[in-house]
Amino acid sequence: MLDLGIQKGSKDKSDEYNTKFLNQLEPGEEITGEIYVGEIKKRLIKKTDVNEFYIIITDHENKQKWICGFITSYYPKSGNIYGEKGGRVYNLIDSLNHALNKAPMNAQESYSVNFDTFRKTLNDSVENVKIKAVQSWNPGAKACNLEVVDAKNGSPVEKNETTGLEQLAQNEPVIKIAYDSLLSKDTEITKKNLAFELKAMLDNENINKSEFKEALHKIDKL
Repeated sequence: MLDLGIQKGSKDKSDEYNTKFLNQLEPGEEITGEIYVGEIKKRLIKKTDVNEFYIIITDHENKQKWICGFITSYYPKSGNIYGEKGGRVYNLIDSLNHALNKAPMNAQESYSVNFDTFRKTLNDSVENVKIKAVQSWNPGAKACNLEVVDAKNGSPVEKNETTGLEQLAQNEPVIKIAYDSLLSKDTEITKKNLAFELKAMLDNENINKSEFKEALHKIDKL
């Protein structure tokens, strides 16, 4: 059989998810799923430029996405965002710090946080979160604040490093060809090629984030 470059599960799956937004959450409602933090971008609101980032909570089991926007003070020179007590950004950071680091809640009057570090840590090392919608301190707010009730640290666990990648090679012909060639020191197949195929599998949701990271770690040691 000739390889035509067809990728398993290449269909765009985004339309399979029911997408909702922050202003559709009611106080006391809880959402659970994988967390992703987007980049900070400028947005025009009432002729004023503001800095905003989004977090996306994806419940893969129930095919549900929640898209939640956060307007924040942002200082490009330091790369820091700022949140005052009672605000939506403060509540998110404060409750995350409590859920992940067992820090007391509402102990600080404000937070100054390096956004790149914040974003990378959540996207790389935190898997599922449970978030509760809470009433905003601002009576004029059009949406709830978000309080992280629980967060699962997805840091890699020490395990047999050969299992994940070899298992993928057994199940996926393209991965097997690249893996076997790499083991035999075939100069035409590089680590970058294999990593690219793995990334395609991750994007198509054929493997999860932990399996992807484990496989990359194995490739680095080949």
